[in-house]
Amino acid sequence: MMELTASAPGKLVLLGEYAVLEGAPALVLAVNRRAHVRITSRADGVCNVYAPDLDITDARMSIGADGALQWQCDEATSARLTLVSHVWQGLVREGLSPHAAEGFSLHLDTSGFFHTDGAARAKLGLGSSAALTVALASALATYAGHGDATADRLQWLRRLFHMHGGWQGGRGSGVDVAASVAGGLISYQLTGPERVPTFTPLTWPIPGVHGLFVWSGHAVSTNDFLQRLAQWRVTRAADYAAHMGKLRMISEAAVDAWQQQRAQSFIELTKDYALALQNFGDACGLEIYSPAQKHLAQMAVSAGVSYKPCGAGGDFGVVFAEDAERLATFERAIVMEDMRVVPLHLESQGFSCHMRQT
Repeated sequence: MMELTASAPGKLVLLGEYAVLEGAPALVLAVNRRAHVRITSRADGVCNVYAPDLDITDARMSIGADGALQWQCDEATSARLTLVSHVWQGLVREGLSPHAAEGFSLHLDTSGFFHTDGAARAKLGLGSSAALTVALASALATYAGHGDATADRLQWLRRLFHMHGGWQGGRGSGVDVAASVAGGLISYQLTGPERVPTFTPLTWPIPGVHGLFVWSGHAVSTNDFLQRLAQWRVTRAADYAAHMGKLRMISEAAVDAWQQQRAQSFIELTKDYALALQNFGDACGLEIYSPAQKHLAQMAVSAGVSYKPCGAGGDFGVVFAEDAERLATFERAIVMEDMRVVPLHLESQGFSCHMRQT
């Protein structure tokens, strides 16, 4: 029997959210929460999916002669597995999907992307769908004998960009997919009229910059945010362009400051970006700053540190400070306010795959 395991990390966008949709560079950090996929071969020819985080214990599927996937379960179950369908269809188009005659069990685990507090369980906004897309596609392609397709990480990212983007309705930037592929800290950008994704590895951290991640305790639908933003972009094109221009200018300067290790300049630019982001959210009607995050932002001003939401907003935020002790003091204040400091750390490794005989 053959067993293949694969995993990929989640992400936090440190800077450049929203503006990255229009070609601005974004700073994104891969974090130490990983999506895991396990494929085990079966002698009986049966293909099934086990996904406990979706309350799925045995979703059967069949593979046609043309490689297409067909679910042999009820519609409610197959609807929860649309991401698997999109990844599979993408692999079929690329000629990388497993063959029809092979039976296997597919185990999906995204438990690391949830926060559990007693009986309550909430999803953390760390890019679980992108991490699962990367881990799943990498696992299936390798299992099918096409592991060489994943060797060039930049080219593999560009293939996965379209798979995950299709699931999001073409509205996403791919920044979370890039973090899951590359690992570490990267500068990510969509380049040219074709919006081709590219990334540059960077050092984390730099001298004089200390970071802390805070979770508001609320899950946010990124896809819903992007859909509403797309509508506002059409109806208020001039306003959209003005806000994006401002965000892009700050993002470019901040990424340059990071690369040049100008710590104080970088932190000041994150404050500028936070203000521009709040103005943008107010203009387009998106709650980028949740009530809890607005309170955190006010606390940060008093404490002399920088605070901004991460990504679409509403769930995670990042605090930057030049002084480690000042950051520790702010962390104690957050805990006293009964807010959640989540111990996230850099994940230097992007996706990985391992195969063995059992």
